[in-house]
Amino acid sequence: MFRRFSIVTCALLAGCGQELMNYDIDTETPVVESYLQEGATSLTVKVYTMEVYLKDGIDVSDAIGGLSIKVNGRELTETVEGTYVLDLGTDTLRQGQAFDLNFDYGGRAITASTTVPEPVRNLQAEPTSLAISSSYYWSTEDSTAVTVTWDDPDGSYYQVYILSPNTSDMPSMGVFGRRMMQPFKGNSYKASGMEFRSTGWHTIYVYRVNKDYAELYEQVSSTDLANPISFIDNAFGIFTAMSVARVGIYVYEEDE
Repeated sequence: MFRRFSIVTCALLAGCGQELMNYDIDTETPVVESYLQEGATSLTVKVYTMEVYLKDGIDVSDAIGGLSIKVNGRELTETVEGTYVLDLGTDTLRQGQAFDLNFDYGGRAITASTTVPEPVRNLQAEPTSLAISSSYYWSTEDSTAVTVTWDDPDGSYYQVYILSPNTSDMPSMGVFGRRMMQPFKGNSYKASGMEFRSTGWHTIYVYRVNKDYAELYEQVSSTDLANPISFIDNAFGIFTAMSVARVGIYVYEEDE
């Protein structure tokens, strides 16, 4: 997960790298960050104070500990300051499940809701293997090397992430990395050969994300951060859910 002051708070304020403008934002309002993923055996909620950008540098926000946070009536355990976890044991977060978050802070009721979307179905990649030459690495051609398709029965939002070989960690939601593409609507993604930079197995993750996540990502990616958005009642931040499916592509080097 990204550092808590680097993305979400910057989106909620006037933007990173600029002095905080005189927008009517209550910096005492907490920021909530939670990404629920289908199939996971636990869920995490992070709560921290609003970041304020000072003239001589960034004043990093602080974790807010000691809260009584509940999701669907079950109280979360604070594992480290400001980080609250609900261990589901042998159970998992399932598609179609609705989750309600609530806690009190500063005399106000903080609430939010989300529903776990269904993973994409009929995920396919064509071709399933890709031959590249050593000179191809330096090619500037933006041709389509791999086309990824899936069913899209309801016009959902999707996000694609390509993981290179020798990387064992799945992408963490909230990490706005250069190889995680902007959420979009559609049923396909065309990947150029430049996205497959090494030989071996690449994993293409296709996330189905909720509308709130797509809207937050769009605001973070835009230059207009003057009008902060939030999906939490009486707080800033996001409490959202997503699902993921994956397909593999084998990349090998061919003799020239």
